[in-house]
Amino acid sequence: MPMPAHPPKNPASPFASFGGHHVGVRVPDYEAAKAWYTQKLDFRVLHEWPYGEMKLAYLCPPDDDEFHLELLAGPVPFPNEVVDDLGVSLQHGGYQHLCFNVDDIDAARAELGARGVDLIGEPFEIEDIGRRLAFFRDPWGNMIELAQKLPGTES
Repeated sequence: MPMPAHPPKNPASPFASFGGHHVGVRVPDYEAAKAWYTQKLDFRVLHEWPYGEMKLAYLCPPDDDEFHLELLAGPVPFPNEVVDDLGVSLQHGGYQHLCFNVDDIDAARAELGARGVDLIGEPFEIEDIGRRLAFFRDPWGNMIELAQKLPGTES
């Protein structure tokens, strides 16, 4: 089943200029996180800067200049629980995951596995959204989703 058509745009909204730019990921070790995202996922470092006791960076996916992952690195006094199960992760409030579209989930998972990335469960399909999904996580427990359009899905 394909996704439904988007509702009409609302250019008269005072928030009409809202658009995605980045998602921030909190990590305890800047150099380790930068190395993980650049070596395991081939992200590119766009910009790095200090903020108080923390180090921050914008990272870009290998072939996307529009989306950024912002690393926020420094001591984490209240770390999130690292879970091994997608279902268990859904029991926690707040941030749950970020998602990247891929052309081939199986090929992406095979490469991630070869690079030692922690894969979570097996891929599965959700016909209601016309997607095949798979999850993995970074070393600090941040969940990342891969989404592949099912055949015949327009949007």
